[in-house]
Amino acid sequence: MQRSLKKDLVASIEGGLRRAYDMLPAVARTAVPRAAKDFVRERFTSRTQVAEYDGKLWRGFSDQALADLAAMKADERRPVRDRSEACYSLARWHAVEGDFAAALKEMQDRRAINPGVGRAARQYMLEALLLCRLGRAEEARALVGQAVSGHTFDISARLMMANGWNPAISGKQTVEAERKTLEHINAVYAHYKLPGIVKRDADTQLSLDNIRGEGGQPHDDPDARVTVIVPAYNAAETIGTALTSLAEQSWRNLEILVADDCSTDDTARIVEAFCRKDERFRLIRQSVNRGSYASRNRALEEAAGRFVTIHDADDWAHPLRIEQQARALLKSPAVPYNLSRLARATPQLCFFGTWRPSAELTSLNLSSLMVARSVFEKAGNWNEVRVSADQEFVKRLDVLFGANHRKQVVSECPLAFGRTVSTSLTRHGKTHVRTFHHGIRRTYHEVTEHWHRSLADGLAQAGRPVVPPDLPVPSSIRSDNSVAGKLDVVFIGDFNMSGGTYHSAMGMLRAARAAGLSAGILQYYRYDLDVTKPLKGEVIDYAQKNGVRIVCAGEEVDVGTVVVTHPPILQYQLDMFPRLNHERVVTVVNQMAERDRSGRDVAYDPAVVRRRLIDYFGHEGDWVPISGTVRALMEADERYPPPHRDTWMPLVDTDTWLAHRPHWRGGERDRPVIGRHGRDHFLKWPGARAALLDAYCAEQACEVRFLGGAAHARKTAGRWPKNWEVQPFGSRDVKDFLAGLDFFLHYPHDDYIEEFGRAPMEAMAIGVPVILPPVFRATFADAALYAEPHEVWPTIERLWKDEAAWIGRVEAGRAFVRSNCAYDLFPARLEMRQNHRQAR
Repeated sequence: MQRSLKKDLVASIEGGLRRAYDMLPAVARTAVPRAAKDFVRERFTSRTQVAEYDGKLWRGFSDQALADLAAMKADERRPVRDRSEACYSLARWHAVEGDFAAALKEMQDRRAINPGVGRAARQYMLEALLLCRLGRAEEARALVGQAVSGHTFDISARLMMANGWNPAISGKQTVEAERKTLEHINAVYAHYKLPGIVKRDADTQLSLDNIRGEGGQPHDDPDARVTVIVPAYNAAETIGTALTSLAEQSWRNLEILVADDCSTDDTARIVEAFCRKDERFRLIRQSVNRGSYASRNRALEEAAGRFVTIHDADDWAHPLRIEQQARALLKSPAVPYNLSRLARATPQLCFFGTWRPSAELTSLNLSSLMVARSVFEKAGNWNEVRVSADQEFVKRLDVLFGANHRKQVVSECPLAFGRTVSTSLTRHGKTHVRTFHHGIRRTYHEVTEHWHRSLADGLAQAGRPVVPPDLPVPSSIRSDNSVAGKLDVVFIGDFNMSGGTYHSAMGMLRAARAAGLSAGILQYYRYDLDVTKPLKGEVIDYAQKNGVRIVCAGEEVDVGTVVVTHPPILQYQLDMFPRLNHERVVTVVNQMAERDRSGRDVAYDPAVVRRRLIDYFGHEGDWVPISGTVRALMEADERYPPPHRDTWMPLVDTDTWLAHRPHWRGGERDRPVIGRHGRDHFLKWPGARAALLDAYCAEQACEVRFLGGAAHARKTAGRWPKNWEVQPFGSRDVKDFLAGLDFFLHYPHDDYIEEFGRAPMEAMAIGVPVILPPVFRATFADAALYAEPHEVWPTIERLWKDEAAWIGRVEAGRAFVRSNCAYDLFPARLEMRQNHRQAR
């Protein structure tokens, strides 16, 4: 308790200091003493950077994140906290990879860098775990024993002490070692006033399959039958232990339904033997293998209990597990579901925690979910996929009942042992639990949680919710065993980006679907952005409504053409890159290696991207420029391959954009309305004050509207012209904004490389004359007017007085969009690419 209070007090003080520092204006922060600044930086800012690298490490960018963390650890100029936290991240990674010696070295280095961490549980517990993994049981025992001496009771520390005595770790198969192992395990149960465990067969070695609870008073409530569903597939070696632990439950009013999912071993025969001995057991055979959750739903059809719970076919349950959960539901029916906790154990009864090591050796047991049977009428059944639907289901319950399943835990004491084996450490399994962070499980949960938000907002159909069959969950985990067909095209990009990059990628995707092409997307995060954010909800919605497949890391897909929508994403290697059995690969060059002409703002290295393409696909494919400007830059830069002869300008739905009927307002308005829209970045504005004021007609006889913010323009201008008006980003529909303009201007920084200029193209599409710097002529040719900043206002004045000339500019711009940016061009681009390849 004292440790907990101290921790809360420190967190409160730190939080107050952080908030106070953040509230200071920039000028005031300069007055903060250096020592205080260093404290704030070390305790907060740097911690964020370590967490950022750690997030990238587990979310698909291990090569670069490991290098960044190692560099942070080695940099003696960094705060001690940074370096020690880097060690912790590296240690956990090596442990998951099975290199326990390297992991232990990192934890020892952490202690050397920051001796104070030795008192923290996640230091000594992880060290002890790694020592046990290496067979150094006595060292682990001594380390934990010294660390927890005099402290309050700790479940995980007790289980680690049990490891320290376990013969499977120490190699000493003695009666004393087994006695000590059980003594520490039973100390946990004694603390919670529960019966302990003993060996079932005294003459056989201690193991998960050779234990039983010492008992508990049998309880028989005739009005509270509990149906226990046990899904099973090829579980002959373990199901005996699971069913025996259920038969010995203190809660006697049970119905145990074993749903056999077409096992090919002796699972069914073993279950039938239990059924003959105990009428509470019943075997249900699935006719087709459909996975654990389909088996649960099948058993649910026959469930007669007031409450329903699950038990895995390879786990062991404490005799009071069901009683504790049933009593809790009877006592507090307001939230009609609860869970318990478990400790994951090897067959030799060693406790190593979850797949990613931590100080905790117990965890939430999602398979222990117990619900009132009426819950299914409100929540629906389990989603019939092959992995991870238990977590989806409890989150769905939370949304529908306004609760939090993590608070509905009946006891901190582990009421089950979850069997774990060494093969669970495999790195490349496409459905391994680590894919919750990167791969199939992550995609599944991002898609289903987006659906949950619609449930929370009341957007789902009334009554019993049914998981929409068209949710774009990974096809490789669907329960029907169907093989996904070949896709015509897969687009690879970071679909969480905004602005032109996002809209260009989505434009190609929409064009493909409009043409009837089957399509998929692979979310490939840009390493320098936030890789922890879930996929955009609007992208998930589009995929669901339009039959777009979301391709995941670790999957295998047959595809005609692979389109890389943004070269910078390939600067960093993606773990478990899917196997894309392809015919063609196209990289759309919508970003040059440097964002500025001086070469200071580097986006990627073309040589690295070319090597990455070869690694992923066996060749670098074709590199297609998005404009004449990009073509010229690529031809002048030897780092790039020769550009493809075709140009893939960004696409728009011309049926929508050209639907607006533009008209000249020179006879209606006293003054023209001019404007621009785009993100407020310093490179998006002229760098010189005079050029900025001239280009955007400061104090001229016109209204100037900026959509997207103008903080950088305000800073450069020094004073705010009376005829300038700013509208925040996202405050208006872009089409409506453009339709209200008479002229569109787009004048970025002289040093900025504008590869295309989507905003000017959209203005042309909506029907507004566009005026640009001469550098854009290579992209838009005669579709725009070109003027130096001081020539902009005279150009507008001249055109504003000439209706025919104004309309001529509108028609020229729209003709350009129809010829270069219409959706119906996309299928031909794919065919042209193929023909070009054959011509080579």
